[in-house]
Amino acid sequence: MNLSRVANITIFRKVRQLETLVKPGGLLMRSCNSAQFPKSTSSLTNLNRCVLPNTNNYAKCRILSKLPAQSTVSMIQSRAASAQGDHVRLWVIERIVTASFLSLIPAALLFESKFVEIVLAAAVVMHTHWGLEAIILDYARPIVVGTLVPKVAFLLLNLVSAATLAGLLVLIYNGPGLAKTIKYGWEIGKDRRRTD
Repeated sequence: MNLSRVANITIFRKVRQLETLVKPGGLLMRSCNSAQFPKSTSSLTNLNRCVLPNTNNYAKCRILSKLPAQSTVSMIQSRAASAQGDHVRLWVIERIVTASFLSLIPAALLFESKFVEIVLAAAVVMHTHWGLEAIILDYARPIVVGTLVPKVAFLLLNLVSAATLAGLLVLIYNGPGLAKTIKYGWEIGKDRRRTD
């Protein structure tokens, strides 16, 4: 109870400190170019604009020297990660693959084409791989479980993803295909109901 109270007070103080730095007439606004910010914006959006990884902004804005070292490092790391764009591109690709299921699944069931089924199999494996990768990143952190467990988990994930894709391709080329397998699965209980 007391620890949560102290944590809430500390968080409240940090937010108030950031708001006083960024509000009009505050330390940030006095040390930055006035054309850099619009006149009526929220204080936290002004902070985000000033912490961009641009050397000219760091020279103009002295906000990083006013913040504690721990929050300064975390802001720089998060900005650098998003500025590189690798994670952003991957996130966009993940959303495109997920949205493609809306057309791929019906197309595979209607047309029963090997090309559509191969694309569907690759999309399913990629989607599942990224989901399991996120689970491993969340629950097998090196700081919690050591450095060996995440490496083994990622190796197993890569092996399972490759085996799954290989199995689906074998099913498409040497078996009935994905669409017919799904349709056979739907028909399993129908024969019993008709005879009863």
